[in-house]
Amino acid sequence: MRLIFSDPTPRWVPFAAVILIVGGVWFASVWQNFEFAFATKFALGLAVVLFIGIFLQGRLFWTGQVDQLHGDGTRYEALTSIWVGRGKRISFTAADISDWTATAASVKAGEPAKPSTVYFTAGTKRLDLSFTNPKLVDMDGLTAMNPAYWAKVKADYPALKSIG
Repeated sequence: MRLIFSDPTPRWVPFAAVILIVGGVWFASVWQNFEFAFATKFALGLAVVLFIGIFLQGRLFWTGQVDQLHGDGTRYEALTSIWVGRGKRISFTAADISDWTATAASVKAGEPAKPSTVYFTAGTKRLDLSFTNPKLVDMDGLTAMNPAYWAKVKADYPALKSIG
C-alpha cells in the first residue's frame, strides 16, 4: 500500500512545554522566597502530573486524528496520531467508509478557501484528516476512497491540491 496522506505530529512539543512550565514554576517559587526544597518538590510533582497527562492524552482524548493513511484503492490503513508510543492502526475498505464531513479553515480576505479538517467514519471509528499543515497529500489516492465526495471537495476548495 502506498502512503496517500501524512500529517506527522511534532512529538517534542509537549515535552518542551513541560520543561518550560516546570522551570518557570520552580524559578517563580524560588524568586518568591519559598523554601528551595518545597519549590523543588512542587516542581517535580507538577512535572509528574504533566507527563502523565501527555501519556494519557493520546490514549483517552486525541484518538481519531490520522498521522498516516496508506491505501491501494480498495483497502486502507490509518495510523492515528499520539504523543508517546505508537498510534492505533485501523484497517478498513472503501465500502466501510461513511459520514464524510469537511470543515473550512478561516482564511484572510482575498485568499482561496481551503479545508481545515475532513472527517469520516471507518467502520465504527471516527477519523479526521487535518489539512492545516500536512506533509503529504495524494489527491488521487484520497479521491479513490470516495470519488463523488472528493469531486465535491475539490469543487468547494479549488486551492486544494496534492502536496509532497
